[in-house]
Amino acid sequence: MIEQKEQIQRQSKATQQPISGNSDTEPLGDGLLERAREEQADQASLLSSQTVEGQYSIALATEIESKRDQAGHIEEMLEDLVEQQSSRLQQARSQPPGLVSLPSSRAKWQLQVQQQQSTLLRLQGRLEMVREIKDGMGPHGPSLEELAERKLRKLHPGLARDWDDLQEEARRSLANNRLQELEKRRLQSAQIGKGLVLSNTLTLSTRP
Repeated sequence: MIEQKEQIQRQSKATQQPISGNSDTEPLGDGLLERAREEQADQASLLSSQTVEGQYSIALATEIESKRDQAGHIEEMLEDLVEQQSSRLQQARSQPPGLVSLPSSRAKWQLQVQQQQSTLLRLQGRLEMVREIKDGMGPHGPSLEELAERKLRKLHPGLARDWDDLQEEARRSLANNRLQELEKRRLQSAQIGKGLVLSNTLTLSTRP
């Protein structure tokens, strides 16, 4: 108990001691703070375009995954329905009216088989459409990704505009770089041509 009391007293005295400040450290602290703020501003400016690209990529990936899950669920549901309808059609075909049955009974049976077959064909067509969307290709890429992008642009028009502006800026920069490269090559070719002309002139002038 005595040792604990003495330890508490020492800690109390330590916390009550005045903290001596040094005025020489204040300018240094202010300089470091200002430098940190400048670096933070530079990083924010540097990452501004990457933030748009990152946000768009994440949002698009989310929509693609959502569409893929949705298409997979619908595909499984339609596969089950096709299987059930195939069983119904097979059952209907296996129960024709007897040879002594009335013509109306046979007509009714044939109509029932046709209806069951039409339902099966309709379900199979829907299943093929879903598979085409899920695995097919559109004019600009996979159909599923095109659907996801259209939904993204509808849900987040502001982000889509920022993305389009970023892409347009990248295209302009690429076109400008190509023009500069072509101009550089043209100047190099012109200099080479002038060098050849000068060389030929000097050669002719030195001949006796």
